Amino acid sequence: MQQQFDVFVAQAPSDLTTHWGWLVALGVSLAVLGAVAIWWARTATLVSMVFLGALLLAIAFVIFIFAFSLAGYWTAFFIHVLWAILLAIIGFILVTRPAVSAEAITLVIAFYFLVTGVVAIGFALSSHIQGQWLYVFDGLVSVGLGGLLLAGWPVTGLWAIGLFIGIDLILRSSAIGALGLSLRGTA
Repeated sequence: MQQQFDVFVAQAPSDLTTHWGWLVALGVSLAVLGAVAIWWARTATLVSMVFLGALLLAIAFVIFIFAFSLAGYWTAFFIHVLWAILLAIIGFILVTRPAVSAEAITLVIAFYFLVTGVVAIGFALSSHIQGQWLYVFDGLVSVGLGGLLLAGWPVTGLWAIGLFIGIDLILRSSAIGALGLSLRGTA
């Protein structure tokens, strides 16, 4: 991965290298936004649920319109209409009940962490690959996160998604800032 990054920086377009400051500014602003999301994790969770619900409602509307453009294909029409109705119902629930939706999604995330952690540990112990203890550690962290989310559920559902979004924003901001600083060296 690092080699691909170095090749991209070495062969970056000249416009990108001259405007490296914008990437650094984007990285800093995403880091600030991530810190705000971590600080107000409950609000970030509820806002993300409402945003996801509104997005699903918009997608349902587009799919419903698309279904009527399929003249002569009755099976595709009914499948698209059913798909649009399902997305609209899920979007409506997310918009009108963001706290309950966040709790349900957090429960799914907890089980995802538990399952992927157990599978990673099983894979690492059953296969004889180099650095298998790193995979075991990764699996243990996943099982631990899933267990923490599950142990505190439903309360964790009110802040966990906002916390995860904030951490993701900070990690992405560091990658974008590093890209900007690397491009600065080639300018």
